[in-house]
Amino acid sequence: MSLDTLAGLNIEKVGQKSYTSNMLIYGESGAGKTLLAGSADEIPEMRKVLVVDIEGGTLTLRKPYPNVDSVRVKNWDEMQKVYDALVLGNHDYQTVIIDSLTEAQRMSMDQIMRKLVEDNSDRDPDVAGMREWNINIEQTRKFVRAFRDLPVNTIFTALVQTDQDKRTGGTKRKPSLSGKVKDEVAGFLDIVVYLYTKEIDQENKRLLLCGATETTVAKDRTNTLPNIIENPRMVDIWKHVSAKKDSE
Repeated sequence: MSLDTLAGLNIEKVGQKSYTSNMLIYGESGAGKTLLAGSADEIPEMRKVLVVDIEGGTLTLRKPYPNVDSVRVKNWDEMQKVYDALVLGNHDYQTVIIDSLTEAQRMSMDQIMRKLVEDNSDRDPDVAGMREWNINIEQTRKFVRAFRDLPVNTIFTALVQTDQDKRTGGTKRKPSLSGKVKDEVAGFLDIVVYLYTKEIDQENKRLLLCGATETTVAKDRTNTLPNIIENPRMVDIWKHVSAKKDSE
């Protein structure tokens, strides 16, 4: 017996589900995260591209990808309005870039602290307590899941931070996020990659790490990407992922 629904929910064959990519690109400031994300404009299937600009860093896209749209978001209320508009679907965007998740979390905390001071004028707006951090962490989780679940390709960017294991003394690069989210975000998304620069043969090259190492968080749920992509563009990622999709 073949069922179409289970507990009132539609049943779909995994191979027949429409595919939209979701990923996080993280790295040092200036590594080229926004440029890599914006290069989605080169791919017809990912075009039209919208950058939700929290950092104010879209200048890097101005010459190579002038047709990419951007909307400048300066507070959490504006972010909610942008999300609500995208959910309604009255747009032709195929890719949404959140630039950056690090700044989005800070923006969330700003909103939490403003409300706290409105309700309690004795509180210092620059000193968050455990309750405020817990609200911020949960709000960031919901934020990532909400944009991930939009029926578009979603690309997050973030800064990098290095954590030290207190037991072993070893260090590990992770997305620069507060609390448990920095460890959880890889589980929310299909692809998490680390973008960095390295001098090779007296030439600085941009490298994209697509697989986890002992010292760096990375992930490829599609199992299609090479471990390292040199001087990456989004088309390099897309060709691997779409080749697997087409073969299924």
